[in-house]
Amino acid sequence: MSKRQPTREKLLDITFEEVYIHGYHATSVDTILQKAGIPKGSMYHHFKSKRAMVMAMMQERLFPKMDEFFLFDRQQGKSVRESLRNTYAAMAKNKPLITYGCPLYRLMLELSPVDIEFDELLSGKVTEMRSRLSDLLVEGIKEGEFDTTLDTDAYADLILNATWGVLSLSPSLSSSRYFLTQSKLILDLL
Repeated sequence: MSKRQPTREKLLDITFEEVYIHGYHATSVDTILQKAGIPKGSMYHHFKSKRAMVMAMMQERLFPKMDEFFLFDRQQGKSVRESLRNTYAAMAKNKPLITYGCPLYRLMLELSPVDIEFDELLSGKVTEMRSRLSDLLVEGIKEGEFDTTLDTDAYADLILNATWGVLSLSPSLSSSRYFLTQSKLILDLL
């Protein structure tokens, strides 16, 4: 027997879905509440505003998903290159990611220019992701996979930015196959 999902968790899940697909400004609290089947007063018990709910969603839903999508960790028994290829293969199988793009990147485009707190939170996650990828590339240098002159920070930026570029295409131009082709080219730069 399954338990009912707690109100706060339901609000965060639906907020993630709505903001991911429609963006922050196009997502209304009323839509979130209607989909959750929750009265407005219940939302304010957990969050003082839409903005507060979205900030919580970013930390509790978006950022863990980014760690899942962009798994910049070396997989046991695999080379760094193989680990990166496996990460991109998994990303290619994620239909929402291929269809709608990277939710972190989309929120950065929409919110970073207009809200310093959102920008700081989102930029902090990007910095963390870049650092993890750079550390992984350092492992590749130590293992002899990459040239010792590789600027790991610059390549980490290049890989992230190129990936976001591929993921930012409209759904009609995007596909898993296209993403895999482009990700191979991105990784071949190493």
